[in-house]
Amino acid sequence: MLNELLKETGISSSQAEAIRVIETQQPLSLKDLGSLLICETGSPSRLVERMVKDELIEKIIHPEDSRFVLLRLTKKGEKIAEKVKIIEEKVYDLIEKMLTEKEIKATNDALRKFIQAFPVHKTLMDRGYL
Repeated sequence: MLNELLKETGISSSQAEAIRVIETQQPLSLKDLGSLLICETGSPSRLVERMVKDELIEKIIHPEDSRFVLLRLTKKGEKIAEKVKIIEEKVYDLIEKMLTEKEIKATNDALRKFIQAFPVHKTLMDRGYL
């Protein structure tokens, strides 16, 4: 559902996730971005390089150590981030139309319990979702 709605932006769900993470945490290092992503396993280097090429994010020199770079959204990336937020809201609205509030709560409770056994649990906690 999300991928279908993202088609209008020209970005993938992995790019959308990276944009939203960078938006809330910027500036951040490539390593920190990698630790906060769910869709992209391992190092997000290729994803980031593609997004730099597409002018969605930019690399800036770390103010305390010029050997490192930090990532932040460009103006184009900020515009896409706004579109992604609207799309996410559409997804939430569709879910709320399909399920009752009680069903959503039960599903969330079950998923929360289930994911505790997996590394994604820490990632979601680090992102402030749990």
